[in-house]
Amino acid sequence: MGELRGSRHDHGVVSFPGSSVLVGRAAEVSALVEAVSDPGTHAVLVAGEAGIGKSRLVGEFTERLDPGVLVLMGRCPELGTGGVAFAPFLGVLRGLVRQLGVTAVAELLPPRPALANWLPQLAVHTGGAAAEADRIRLFGEILTVLEQLALSRPVVVVLEDLHWADDASRDLLTFLAANLTEADSLLVGTYRPGEAGPLRGLVAELRRNPGVRVLDLHALTRHEVGRQLAALLHREPEPRLITAVFERSGGNPLFVEALGQSPEDVPARLTDLLLGFQAGLSPDAHTTVRLAAVIGTPVRHDLLAAAIDLPPGELHRALRELVDRHLLVPAYTGYEFRHVLIRQAIHDDLLPIERTRLHARLAEILSTATLEPTADTLAELAHHAQAAGDLTQALTATWSAAAAAPATHPERLRLLEQILSLWDRVPDPRTLLGTTKLDVLEQIVEVAVAVGATERGIAAADAALAILDPDPSGSVAGFGAERLARLYRRRAYLRATTGAGPGGDLARALALLPEQGAGAERAEALVQSASARIFRGDAVGSAADARAALAIAQRLGIDALVARAHAHLGLAGAAAAEVAAGPVCAETTRPNETDWALAHFARAHRAAAAAGDARIVVDVATWESAVLVAAGRYEAAIAAVRQGLRAAHESFRFSESAPILYVKWAQALAALGRWSEARTAVDETQLDELPPLSRAAMMLCFARISLAEGDCRAANEAALAAGRLLGDSRWAAQYRLELVALNCALALEAGDEDGAAADLTGVLAGAEGASTLFAHPHDAWPLVVLAARTAGAPAELLAMGDSLPTASPVDFAHRAVFIARLAGSAARWGDAVAAWRAVERPYDIATSLLGLAESTVAEGNRAEAGVVLRELVEIATRLGAAPLRQAAETMSERARIPLDGSPKVPPKAPGGNVSGRFGLTARELDVLRLVAKGLSNRGLAAELFISANTAGVHVSRILTKLGVASRTEAAAFAHEHGLLAESGENS
Repeated sequence: MGELRGSRHDHGVVSFPGSSVLVGRAAEVSALVEAVSDPGTHAVLVAGEAGIGKSRLVGEFTERLDPGVLVLMGRCPELGTGGVAFAPFLGVLRGLVRQLGVTAVAELLPPRPALANWLPQLAVHTGGAAAEADRIRLFGEILTVLEQLALSRPVVVVLEDLHWADDASRDLLTFLAANLTEADSLLVGTYRPGEAGPLRGLVAELRRNPGVRVLDLHALTRHEVGRQLAALLHREPEPRLITAVFERSGGNPLFVEALGQSPEDVPARLTDLLLGFQAGLSPDAHTTVRLAAVIGTPVRHDLLAAAIDLPPGELHRALRELVDRHLLVPAYTGYEFRHVLIRQAIHDDLLPIERTRLHARLAEILSTATLEPTADTLAELAHHAQAAGDLTQALTATWSAAAAAPATHPERLRLLEQILSLWDRVPDPRTLLGTTKLDVLEQIVEVAVAVGATERGIAAADAALAILDPDPSGSVAGFGAERLARLYRRRAYLRATTGAGPGGDLARALALLPEQGAGAERAEALVQSASARIFRGDAVGSAADARAALAIAQRLGIDALVARAHAHLGLAGAAAAEVAAGPVCAETTRPNETDWALAHFARAHRAAAAAGDARIVVDVATWESAVLVAAGRYEAAIAAVRQGLRAAHESFRFSESAPILYVKWAQALAALGRWSEARTAVDETQLDELPPLSRAAMMLCFARISLAEGDCRAANEAALAAGRLLGDSRWAAQYRLELVALNCALALEAGDEDGAAADLTGVLAGAEGASTLFAHPHDAWPLVVLAARTAGAPAELLAMGDSLPTASPVDFAHRAVFIARLAGSAARWGDAVAAWRAVERPYDIATSLLGLAESTVAEGNRAEAGVVLRELVEIATRLGAAPLRQAAETMSERARIPLDGSPKVPPKAPGGNVSGRFGLTARELDVLRLVAKGLSNRGLAAELFISANTAGVHVSRILTKLGVASRTEAAAFAHEHGLLAESGENS
């Protein structure tokens, strides 16, 4: 990810009296201003230690913006990960309502918006009660609001103090950074790298996004410290003072300002320095600021007024003094400290008994409030009660907060874990809360599954099962067999997502659930077992589990379960038929097991539609596309992929659901010879963060195309990348088989037959032994074919050609090639060509045509060989398969067979299909055509089945290549130069 690199230094964090000049940050301010109009930049992270000047920089930046720019501000409260979910975004939305009015904001939202759970007044203006606050729907609505706003004016969203962000806010920020890519919108976030905590992972992820820039703020130089002191003192400071302040402050602008207030008596310790800002305060102001420090930041005025022993008039005067002294600044319904270090210093300077008393007073006020408790007040109550040492009240408040939190949100997981941390420190928590520790652990597991907190979920499941271990029947505390089975099943799921596999947990779960009168829990366990079995190659067992799950789901009438069971039955049934088919199918006709599987997928789609759950639609489309690709029905697979991607877009679950669909799309396009489009699909996934297995599959696809085009270096690099991603996971056996086949082909291309033979021998000796080959015949057939062309290949692998199952047309074609290589006759090679024509794989047709040409020449039929070679050259030229064409030309020269009229090989454009005009690729021409129609990035993404982030990158590249500054100018340019008639192939 790119970084904005300007001047290394700046003026500081705050503008205490006399510090009104921004020093050393001109380049950074300019970089932020330019980012607003840069279509390639949609987020800027401002990083720096406390006191370095992040807020001061952002304030200067927003002041310099054109008045027409809509600026929305949000700040993370210091309660942070233990506080209110989405706190900074609540500030943003409330600021938007204040600026535009609730009616205008409501017009940007759908009826019954989920955002009405945040801002109840929206429900009045949108009609009806708010929809359930589904996390993804909330994300989608916020994205929609910001995109709609950006259509009429530039929008800048500033989120300060992200190091205190709660889990939900971090997830929302990730979502927006990936999807808010309108040219006239910009996210700006500030954070402390040294205190990022859970934010570190997010920052690392965002740094890989090409549309996110980082602005690192560094300390001031000695010269800049002198300029800041001059502004503070209104005179030129002495060199000795500059040196002393520079050395003591380390160039931190906040500390420079603090030291500048007492140049003749520099405090010895930083705490003294920060506490010095209180000097000269009136007693009332001193009392007020100390209470404010205990409340935290932001400081709610109503809580401050309720807790302090001052009449309203005297409190008003004290607050005015603190604001005038720049210790507090007004913020919405309260105040904020000018800098957190000042608050921390004042808070820590209190005697422990003073802090405890004030926290207790605040907890008392919050617990006796007459208003209905909110998420804010419950979080504050828990915080103050725990700080006051009242762990009982802290536990009950946290339990209430957890009950009020959405069921599947990260903040609920955090609150439940906090309850667990307090459990053994409070007398009789079971009676106090009316629940058990086992119940809490069970809830943690459920939420962890929902939010993808794998390790935390496994830890909770382990702890719960440890409690139950003395009595595995599950009768402890009335836990019950079904709940215990669910706990095992959840742990199996979490373990599988780590690549470790479910272990014996699914078997334990099923053993606890009787077949007689089985309920939904057994059906869920059977579906999960079917999925695990198909992944490790047990297709027959998977089909049996799916069939049993379907029977239960139909009896209970649960549409979502019916859909999932049918989908797994289709997937497992096709695979089971393949395993059971045996080689006899190669001698007769291709079976119709795929049609049988697709009938199950049709039923699955109907059940998914009845369930009304987009996630189920995506799942069904994913498994269906996998079956279609394996069967060689590539156009149908592309249609299934598009359906799945459309559902993923509509449900705002693109990043979660798209990876496997993208893999199947690229595989289908590559098989059809649409290599430019397949490369585009691979390239576009590099802009999104795919799971390791999906990224490895994309690298394998890219490597195969590169090898066919003759770019062995790129193919080797992609193969190495895929190997690193796969590691030694036994749950990725099919991908590892594909990698071995690729490495073997690369060795043969390099003339290293010994290396190729070693690769093939290794596959039998390693974890992917013969049993794995028979469990994954679709991935094993290419290895058997390679063995037939490799001197020194293991006999055991060659022998598999007589016994490896062939149920799909693709397997049938591979076996035909295997037989042709062994027989060497034109008749057998003709069978191979026909088999590949049946599945419309042009590259494989061409490779078989080469074998046919060689055998035809050997049999003396030069005229027929000429016809074959000319077709071969035509296909190789169209595909850009240079090595294959070269092989055909070499044969024609050796056999003296003319290739007159054969087309010439066009030069391959670097990086894809590039137009001769303005350097636009075919995909960029497609994007430009849609931009000219006025589509937003999200509209582009939905139309082209890509992520909004990828669409934004395409638009940025188009603007750069055309030398225009906006989408409107790009559309006008395209019309003027006739580019709209040059749109590339639509994928």
